[in-house]
Amino acid sequence: MKKQNFIQGSLILIASAAVSKVIGAIFRIPLANMLGGTGMGYFSSAYGVFMTIYAVSVTGLPVAAAKLTAERSALEDEAGICKVRRTALLLCSLGGLAFTLLMLALAYPFCAFVGKSPRAVLSVAAIAPSVLFACITAVYRGCFEGRRNMYPTAVSQVIEAAVKLISGLALCYAVLNSPDGFFISALSIVKRIFPFESIRAMTAGDLVMPLAAAAAVFGVTVSSAAGTAAVVLWGLKDRKSAPAAKSSESTKEVASQLISVIIPVALGSLVTNLTSLIDLATIVGSLGKAVAAAPEYFSEYITGGVSPSDLPNFFFGSFTGLAVTVFNLIPSFTNMFGKGAVPAVAEGFAAGDKALVKQSAMNVIFTSAFIAVPSGIGISVLAPQILDLLFPSRSLETSVCVLPLRVLGAGVIFLSVSSVLFAVLQAAGKGSAPVKIMLWGVGLKLAGNLALVAVPKVNVTGAAFSTSLCYLLIMLLSISAASKCTGINVKEVYKLLSKLAFCGSLCGAAAFLTENILSKTRDSAFTLLISVPVGALFYIISTHLTGVLTKSTLKLLIC
Repeated sequence: MKKQNFIQGSLILIASAAVSKVIGAIFRIPLANMLGGTGMGYFSSAYGVFMTIYAVSVTGLPVAAAKLTAERSALEDEAGICKVRRTALLLCSLGGLAFTLLMLALAYPFCAFVGKSPRAVLSVAAIAPSVLFACITAVYRGCFEGRRNMYPTAVSQVIEAAVKLISGLALCYAVLNSPDGFFISALSIVKRIFPFESIRAMTAGDLVMPLAAAAAVFGVTVSSAAGTAAVVLWGLKDRKSAPAAKSSESTKEVASQLISVIIPVALGSLVTNLTSLIDLATIVGSLGKAVAAAPEYFSEYITGGVSPSDLPNFFFGSFTGLAVTVFNLIPSFTNMFGKGAVPAVAEGFAAGDKALVKQSAMNVIFTSAFIAVPSGIGISVLAPQILDLLFPSRSLETSVCVLPLRVLGAGVIFLSVSSVLFAVLQAAGKGSAPVKIMLWGVGLKLAGNLALVAVPKVNVTGAAFSTSLCYLLIMLLSISAASKCTGINVKEVYKLLSKLAFCGSLCGAAAFLTENILSKTRDSAFTLLISVPVGALFYIISTHLTGVLTKSTLKLLIC
């Protein structure tokens, strides 16, 4: 297959991400409406554990496979490419199985003593097998991406999203609508599998939300298996055309090269995911202190039907299930630009082409920031309308999330830019740099959560503040690190970001004023439908007038 250049590969991934995220939103939004803050607390707890294990076991695999494959592809070493794939599959299968078993073993201790939510253990157990499937899928995707073929990744992502939508919602709905006798029988089985005091104290009624959340999470496991099947079937085509000649490299040599890339990337991803883990480990406990210190501040939620003992998990589930869901939408798109840049940067360094490396880095900064800046500002400005539109039946949960989402809008920009720069640093062979940078950010995040979340009037907004400040620091440090290894000019980057911030502010102001005028006579769905395009129009015009969007910058994107 003909290789795709940076922008072609990125657009393929972005198109698939767009479809996947739309499907994902269709999944998460009705799921949040079905489970509410309490059920989403269990769901998010499982994801917090899963993403930590995923970071260690999976995230380094596609980068390592893509990097080594791209290097051998540049040399037209087909035997070497096959060797990389076989070795990576061996490593990932063993590692994936080990981490799946580890996740099952640590499920209850983590939920009970770290997350302070022992009933989430069912969801953690349901998602554990996903680690093994994700490892295998990651290797195949990385090998394809290294040859600049983004179609398998794109197709498998869409398949995963579609299967998760169907199976997750169907299973959750089936549990929520099961007869009472089902929960009595299920409770008996659960108590045998998890013979812990907090589980034994549960009644059949207590099991409804934990089991419904676990059913939804199991849809993720089913979708992971479907994604694995898709890339494996696609990979069979390559096996038929495998070269007769054997690679001159030994399995040990290739494994050593893979591990040398995987470890720093995995550590970087682990540190990155520590932000979510910190939320899981600190929010519920800190909110418990806040509720105990000033229960009157939370009275509207208690009268709304949330018991005082469930308030911390309710706030945590609302924050992670609603606000963080919206927050992650844009970075998940812009991250595709980073993945698209990896082969180009790796080949540039392998060939000693400094111009290609610098150009690829500037491409990825410009494209990610151009999208992220107006999106982040728009999320901040229109937070109430976005939440009301997406979660119309959860007014209590959305009232928790309005201010946190406004704060997270800035974090959208910082995370989008820093995440693609991490991909550039990893492709440039500077895998340890993201780890060091993230440690500074994680330290700030932890300090912010501990200091702010326990304050009753601040509560989960404190987690949003610490998240945005964390990614601001990370972005600044990432720009500095990238300039040293790629040759990009720091002043040029800041000048670009400043211009985009100014244009984004005009975009946000236009959207805000339009929404304010229309909201007097129209509903939130209509006002968003009009105010967002108006803001986008102002953004396009202002970026053109300020010299950001010109023929030369468009040419930069397609080169």
